[in-house]
Amino acid sequence: MPPSSKFVGIDFSEVPVERVTPELAGLGQGFRCLRGEFVTYWRQGRIQREINARISQCWILRCDDSLAGYMTLIADKLEVDQPILIDEGVQYQTFPAIKIGLLATDRRAKGAGRRLVEWGIEYVAGEIAPTIGVRFITVDALYDADLTPPYDASGFYEKFGFRFVNPEETLPPSSPYRTMYLDIKPLIDLLDDSSFDGSDD
Repeated sequence: MPPSSKFVGIDFSEVPVERVTPELAGLGQGFRCLRGEFVTYWRQGRIQREINARISQCWILRCDDSLAGYMTLIADKLEVDQPILIDEGVQYQTFPAIKIGLLATDRRAKGAGRRLVEWGIEYVAGEIAPTIGVRFITVDALYDADLTPPYDASGFYEKFGFRFVNPEETLPPSSPYRTMYLDIKPLIDLLDDSSFDGSDD
């Protein structure tokens, strides 16, 4: 099979997301990401070292022994200039959050990134939020002005409802990353309502 057709025809919305184990950490031969550093992080064991140190957890999509993509989740805090939950009687400007740390997909694996992010949002809302206080998911969206055209990951995250912490930031930004956040309370409430409905059957 030619390399260009490695993931052709695969519907990643149907592929299960798996938590990385020492056995799965050996995958990745032939992994091709637009950002070469994300290939290096995986192949040189940075991801597994962070898992072993308990500072991140990682989930992957794969097709047999081929790595289609990976995503890490880490604890974070969202800091805003102005309180954003005034209508709920909350005056805080700092909130607990879960961050999408690294998101990398093989450039041939169409739909893998969307699958990982959608899964991650539902996982945080459905599995983490019911056990600890967390309201937001954050991500530092990369902006690389050295490429033509510039590489801007923010547009991808905007499709899921993420918004900029500082919407007035000019381009190019002062750092390569612009922090974005997603309020997952609507999804949390929806999942809570669904579980209550099911308990009445």
